[in-house]
Amino acid sequence: MPLNRSTLIRISTIDRCLQNHYRRWTINDLINACTDALAEFEGRSNPVSRRTFQNDLALMRSDRLGYNAPIVVRENKYYEYEDPDFSITHLPLNDEGLNALNSALDILRQLQGFPQLASSIDIISKLNEQISRHTGTSLPAMDMEHVEGYRGAQFIGTIYDAVKKQQTIAIEYQSFKARQPEIITVYPYLLKEYRNRWFLIGEKTLNRSPQVNIFALDRIHSVTVDNNIPFKKCVDFDPTHYFDDTIGVSRMIKDKARRIVIKIDRDQAPYVESKPFHRSQKVEQRFRDGSIQISLKVVINNELERLILGFGGHVEVIAPPELRERVAVNITKAANLYKIPTE
Repeated sequence: MPLNRSTLIRISTIDRCLQNHYRRWTINDLINACTDALAEFEGRSNPVSRRTFQNDLALMRSDRLGYNAPIVVRENKYYEYEDPDFSITHLPLNDEGLNALNSALDILRQLQGFPQLASSIDIISKLNEQISRHTGTSLPAMDMEHVEGYRGAQFIGTIYDAVKKQQTIAIEYQSFKARQPEIITVYPYLLKEYRNRWFLIGEKTLNRSPQVNIFALDRIHSVTVDNNIPFKKCVDFDPTHYFDDTIGVSRMIKDKARRIVIKIDRDQAPYVESKPFHRSQKVEQRFRDGSIQISLKVVINNELERLILGFGGHVEVIAPPELRERVAVNITKAANLYKIPTE
């Protein structure tokens, strides 16, 4: 059984439960705890199966990772550590365990911006220290893109809880154009990340008609829960599919996806095929010179335009006309900045 992120979350959850001697743990209690942990950390809604749980116990009891966890069953019902001081974080690991945990830890370290994960991150940190002492190095083998000291990260936990608990919040928000921040009361619906920036998707309580508002977390100065205003759902907002036809986060409820046609030259065609602009991308035509023509079905927004402009002269927007014109205007402005004066 591979030691992936889900496995590590489950065994660390089981370990944390069995260290709690103020409660007696049945198999259903432990399975529910693992299910809740996966739902919290990975957004999974499916319950952990008994077979998966039994495999996790077998892994912890075995020498594969060097745990040999003394898990016993009392009264044919309650699971506990025979040694009350035992914890998997107190043990040395064998080579296979070190390699497996190194791979999982490289991924789990990226979750440390969430206060909700503090207990598991503590276990992960202890495991990481064991690896460092054992190998004499803590150099990672994976470098996932992130922004150090991202302003607004401190609000992720509070907003996340408000979204989960459906609580109205008051945010002190200052847009790039505003000279001073203002207090805005919001029904929070979703936290979304795009290119290492976090956004709160919600609705202002003062909106006269259903309308989704987008707030960049790095423009928020403070967040407080407002229990005086009942939470209200937006019936037109589906957090699961709202951004399916969108590149980035800029869109309104009434925005509709459009058919976008783009020609890509031979130099960038392989790149665009291997890393599509969007999941809806289709290659409609291949030309003899190696260039291709693709189509997308997405909302026209600033993020789409910036993505296209990022390819410079390697791409040409064929349709729709209004997007072609927008891109042409920006390319002309950029070209004018680089005009060489003639004598």
